[in-house]
Amino acid sequence: MDIIHQSSFWVQAWQEARRQSLYGRALPGRQGSAWWDRRAAGFAARGRGGEAQKRLAKVLHLLGHHGGLEPEAEVLDIGCGPGNYALALARRVKKVVALDPSPAMLSLLKARMEEEGIHNIEPVQLPWEEVDLDGLGWRGRFRVVLALMTPGIHDVATLKKMIDASAGICLLAGHLRQEEEARRELWSKVMGGPLPSLPEDALYVFSLLYSWGYLPSLELELRSSSREIPAGEAVEELLNFFYPYTELTEKVRQAVEDYVNARSRDGIYLQKKEFVTAYLCWSVEISG
Repeated sequence: MDIIHQSSFWVQAWQEARRQSLYGRALPGRQGSAWWDRRAAGFAARGRGGEAQKRLAKVLHLLGHHGGLEPEAEVLDIGCGPGNYALALARRVKKVVALDPSPAMLSLLKARMEEEGIHNIEPVQLPWEEVDLDGLGWRGRFRVVLALMTPGIHDVATLKKMIDASAGICLLAGHLRQEEEARRELWSKVMGGPLPSLPEDALYVFSLLYSWGYLPSLELELRSSSREIPAGEAVEELLNFFYPYTELTEKVRQAVEDYVNARSRDGIYLQKKEFVTAYLCWSVEISG
């Protein structure tokens, strides 16, 4: 059998890629709900920005193309964050179950639901790894299951659970590359050595799904963003980036502050990023 159909090869390759990646450098317990709590307000604010709206438009286009926006559909949003996707989807479908392990993220989602008068979202605070599909009555319940820019899908077990929750389609999206000069230069200064790359999860998931008999579609998109933000906000965002990988000592904070202040003008820092994002969509019906 050729390698493209050997699921065991792709399972091992995926896990090795994650081990060698940036995520493999995380300290024990540092990528849990406390980390996401630290980032919640920033996620909600950026969700209203232009780049986030472009990503939302892409997701809605893909779901519409694959028949995922019927008025009677129920949607599961894995790693919903502050609701940047769930709120938009709730206006188009019957119900959204919004899952996230972070109480701060879900608190923001609930506040936004109240503000926008949306009542068909069910927030659930739980890590995807701990979800019992049968206990919750979620096996095969949802027309659409989403995992958008979330670390919840990180191995075979979490991927299969995503498939098992769906009665129709799954949509997974994540960054293959994320280039930010500040992160790269500060990593060398703070951690020593080059910044490890992100795991290219979607490419391994694509190959794994195909080896199992699914027919996934894969779309790659290159985007860049530029934001002018207060220097203090830039410092906190960069410290949040480093939080999973090192202790945020006074020395680390000073290095970040010095870097940002040296590149700010009148207290404003220009943040530039470039992304390669993958969108992976498939029907849970296996091709004959």
